[in-house]
Amino acid sequence: MPKKLVNEFSWSVSRHQLFISCPKAYYYNHYGSWGGWEADADEKTRKLYILKNIRPMVTWIGSIIHDLIKDTLTAYSRGEAVFPTADELKEKALQAMRSGWRDSVNQVWKQYPKKTNLFELYYGDGKHVPKEETDAIKERVLECVDNFANSAVVRTIKSVPFLNWKPIDTLDTFQIDDLKVWCAVDFAYTDPDGVLHIIDWKTGSEKKDALRFQLGCYALYALEKWFTPIEKIAPHGVFLYDGAHMSDFSVDAALLVSVKDQILTSAQAMKAKLKDVANNVAEEEDFPCNPNEYNCRSCNFREVCPAVNGSL
Repeated sequence: MPKKLVNEFSWSVSRHQLFISCPKAYYYNHYGSWGGWEADADEKTRKLYILKNIRPMVTWIGSIIHDLIKDTLTAYSRGEAVFPTADELKEKALQAMRSGWRDSVNQVWKQYPKKTNLFELYYGDGKHVPKEETDAIKERVLECVDNFANSAVVRTIKSVPFLNWKPIDTLDTFQIDDLKVWCAVDFAYTDPDGVLHIIDWKTGSEKKDALRFQLGCYALYALEKWFTPIEKIAPHGVFLYDGAHMSDFSVDAALLVSVKDQILTSAQAMKAKLKDVANNVAEEEDFPCNPNEYNCRSCNFREVCPAVNGSL
C-alpha cells in the first residue's frame, strides 16, 4: 500500500508570492485543496484541487517552453539526438499547445485535474477565446522558441562538456536552518574557470528585483548542494521574448544574507497563520482575503472566493 502523503510545511518563491498576494488564495492552494486528488475527497476539496490546477494561457505557454527546453537539452546531453532546428522545436511547441487545448476544451481535467485547464476557457464559455488572444499567444511561443534556438547562450551551452552540466530543471530541496526550501534551477554549468553559471529562462518581461531574489535563492541552493564558493556563482536571466537577452547578476555575501533573512521572515509570517505549527494545520478563517482588482480578476479561486462573490 503506498505511503499516504503528508502536508509538510515548506517554502518556495511561488508559495511566498501567493501568500503576499492573497492569504485566502494561499490557504486554498496549499491547505484547502490538499487531498483533492484522492478518489474519496469531499466535494469542496476536490473543487479547490481542480481550481488550483487551472492555468492562464500565459503561464501555460511558459510551462510548454520550459518543458521543451528541458527535454531538448536532456536528450542532447544523452546523445539521443542532434540538437533540433528552430523549426523542429516550434513544431513540437505547437503540438503541445494543440494537445493542451484539446484537453481543456474537452474538460479532461474533470477526471484528471492535472491535465490542462485553461483559465480563459474555465471562466469563459469553455470552448472559445478571442482569436486575437490565441494568435498573440501562438506568436509569443514561436518567437520565444526561435530566440532560444538561435541564441548565444545555447551556442555556449552546446560548447560545454556534458560533465560540466548540472541536473536540468530538477525539483529539489535544500535547508535553511530547519526550513525546507524548494527550487528547480532551469539550467546550470561550470565553465573552464570554475565559474558556475545559473540560467533562468524567462518568457515574460524583466522584473529585476523579483529575479534577483529568485536567483539569490538558487545561489543559496548552489552553496549547499554543489558546494560552490560565493565568488564562483554567476546567475543570469535569459528573456526569450526579448531576443534571448541575458541579464547578468552578481552574488555576494550581503545579498545571500538578505535573501536568507527574507525567506525566514516570509516563512515565519506563513507559520503565524497556522492553528497548529507542529502539524502544519490551518483553518480557513485565519487566512483573510486581500481584495485587489487586478489579482482577483486573474485568481484561480474566484469561483469560490467570498470577496469576489460578495459574501464577506
